Amino acid sequence: MKQKRTYIFALSFSFLTPLYDLASRFLARDLAFKNRLVRQARLETGYRILDIGCGTATLTIMIKKACPGAEVTGLDGDADVLKTACLKAEKAGTQIQFDQGMSYELKYPDGNFDRVFASLMLHHLSDEERV
Repeated sequence: MKQKRTYIFALSFSFLTPLYDLASRFLARDLAFKNRLVRQARLETGYRILDIGCGTATLTIMIKKACPGAEVTGLDGDADVLKTACLKAEKAGTQIQFDQGMSYELKYPDGNFDRVFASLMLHHLSDEERV
């Protein structure tokens, strides 16, 4: 029988979540590669875009700002991190849909999105979940 595995929080522990943006900014230098991801995606007005494992929505907000005419959805399994994401998106003046869920149990129909992003979250998944 397959056992449900324990959820892995950003920075491994939920109490470190408030430090996530600071850590990713300095340790992962996330803004540089996230900007490249957005440029490479060749986003267009009218696109439906999903950011899987959106975390605190740094990339999700960058996507929306790069293409304001796109419909952008952020997905994350952590309810607390999604609260931060919502606040950041509101402060940035962006309209983004945030959903709680896991990348390996997507509730969206196949072909629903024109672009799908995943950044700094794949290492949290087992090999089976990545597939």
